[in-house]
Amino acid sequence: MIFFNKEEVYVGYSMEECSKVRRILKSKNIKCTYKVIDLSDRWLGQGTTRGNFGSFGMNKNYEKQYVVSVKKKDAENAKYYIHSGLSS
Repeated sequence: MIFFNKEEVYVGYSMEECSKVRRILKSKNIKCTYKVIDLSDRWLGQGTTRGNFGSFGMNKNYEKQYVVSVKKKDAENAKYYIHSGLSS
């Protein structure tokens, strides 16, 4: 039930940018959760993508995806603060 009350306010591929987003939200007293999705560990057939094909040709900059979520009631303000903070 708690998952339905959250909204993603940031999705990106930079750990540094994700950390900056979390600092921005913390400074505005907006609680957030985050998750890291390793796109190279996706299952494909008998094993993972990396296990089946190796890492040749994979762009390391896009291997991990970072997602930050906040409560729906805070989402509009969070998006504003994130946009303002990242564009400056």
